[in-house]
Amino acid sequence: MAGEGIQELPVDNRQIDARSIVTLIVFFVVNALVIFPLSIPLPYFLSNALSKLFHRNKSAPAAPRSTATKTPAATEPDEKSRTVVTAGASTETSASPAGARDVEREQEKAQAGAALSKRWHFTLGLETAPVIGVILLLAATCIDGEVLRDGIVGRGGVRPYDIMTLFISFAYIALSLDRTNLLRYLAFIVASKSASSGRKLYISFFSFFSLLGLIVGNDPLILSGTPFLAHFSRLASIPDSTAYLFTQFQTANLVSALLVSSNPTNLVLTSAFGISFLSYSAWLALPTIASLIVLFPVLRWVVFRKEGMIPRKLTPPTNDPANALHDPWGALIGGGLFLVTIICLIALSAVGKLEGVEGVWTVTAPAAILILIRDAVHDLMKRKEGRKEGSVKPTATRTSPTPSPSRSPSPAPTTASPAQAAGGTIFHRLFPTVTDIVTHLPLTLIPFAFAMFMLVESLQHTGWIRVWGGWWAAWADVGGVPGCVWLMGMISVIGCNIFGTNIGATVLLSRVLQQWVSIRSGAVSNRQLYGSVFALAVGSNFGAYSFVFPASLAGLLWRHLLKQKDMVITRKQFAKWNWVSLIVTMIVGCLVVAGEVCVMYES
Repeated sequence: MAGEGIQELPVDNRQIDARSIVTLIVFFVVNALVIFPLSIPLPYFLSNALSKLFHRNKSAPAAPRSTATKTPAATEPDEKSRTVVTAGASTETSASPAGARDVEREQEKAQAGAALSKRWHFTLGLETAPVIGVILLLAATCIDGEVLRDGIVGRGGVRPYDIMTLFISFAYIALSLDRTNLLRYLAFIVASKSASSGRKLYISFFSFFSLLGLIVGNDPLILSGTPFLAHFSRLASIPDSTAYLFTQFQTANLVSALLVSSNPTNLVLTSAFGISFLSYSAWLALPTIASLIVLFPVLRWVVFRKEGMIPRKLTPPTNDPANALHDPWGALIGGGLFLVTIICLIALSAVGKLEGVEGVWTVTAPAAILILIRDAVHDLMKRKEGRKEGSVKPTATRTSPTPSPSRSPSPAPTTASPAQAAGGTIFHRLFPTVTDIVTHLPLTLIPFAFAMFMLVESLQHTGWIRVWGGWWAAWADVGGVPGCVWLMGMISVIGCNIFGTNIGATVLLSRVLQQWVSIRSGAVSNRQLYGSVFALAVGSNFGAYSFVFPASLAGLLWRHLLKQKDMVITRKQFAKWNWVSLIVTMIVGCLVVAGEVCVMYES
């Protein structure tokens, strides 16, 4: 790997002016709102108008009937509660049609009255603040259309559209695998080996999540592993699942540093500095494995040392792991294609076939489309089989069955989607699997991510990246290799928390390093350069388990999935259980990086 592979930025001599100041203020205000959203109450007349509009168009999801209402405590009901629900259902179905319609009308009137009395709020947060920030900068003429283009198409080797295609494609594949219950099946097998020992179970889960995360990356492990842990905690009667949940989250993000495909931030770095996927993994192997080895004793005997957090005994669930895998062919096809996709990415990158307009999207998008086609065919075949058996109901939708001791919980979400609540649309009735997966894709993160790319480009456009590149050049002259590795590791972690997730931080800091190389006309020590680059790689991955959920897209997904399972973790708790692990693993990772560059490169 040589320095000539770096995508240098032209040195911009634009001076800092009023537009630069406005851009910087907007950038930090937007990031503050992402971390601490602001809810603005709308005037009552506007709230009532919106409520009437949505009620008239029936756009809002209908309130579930009393027999289908699920409370948090009833997520895993016992036999008695199931009997009550069944009795309630039979009572309602035995009522006369006219009486049922009257009850339904009364419910609709009550719902309409409640909607009219409810005040609407506009939230300035993750989904809105970055987009509004870009619009404000455009209106103030701080940026132009070229900045918007660069925020989508990219420059300097960083292609935002490529990164987001990778993210969404792998998210679809992961959700499709989750529908087959493949990971839940594997996790139940691992859990069954631990019998009734909570400590053995903890070791088993740590090993399982670490190994699986090394292969599939953090987002698939978060998407599939988090719902499993929530269900398993209830089935095994684990009183406090904090240790298991945070262990899964931390290991998933730590091991994501190994493969480029495991985290979009890794793709940013390889694109910006001309590093092949294979070379990247070779450099990050030692920092990742060393940090993982240290993480276990830190979690086991320091972070979760309090009695009861890792229970000595637990009630093992009686689930048969075979019952968890309800779509073996889907699991085989999806899992196999996922591994083939990762292998293709590594192989094609090693021979330089992912450069230019080709990019990783030419590999990841077709893989996701193939899985989508397979899911659609699966739905049609199931519908055809149901018609032959005479059991298909056109308006039926897939909901979560009540788990029983002999069968694992369904992978479907515990809360019905708007389409389900309204009886299901014609797309949904034909392709329930595809529809359910698409509706659960993190699509709201797409405008957020692109807007953050644009905001970083606005800092480049208004001269700030040039200024910060000069500061970094001055620091590198003074601090040398230790200073570059230490400061970049620290800044990257802080940046994950204040620069719009680890993606925003990685793009911004990559731009600073590229500007540093341009300022020095390429005459930069390889020790300092790649020490900084790989310290940034360590910090952008490990920084996901730091202080706020928006430090990474994985953190936002994790919080969202836990909320679906009625498990709320506050920002204070998030920081409390993460900071010790973060400090220890960052020290180990950065020390290994410093040692690697000093051994591999001459002074």
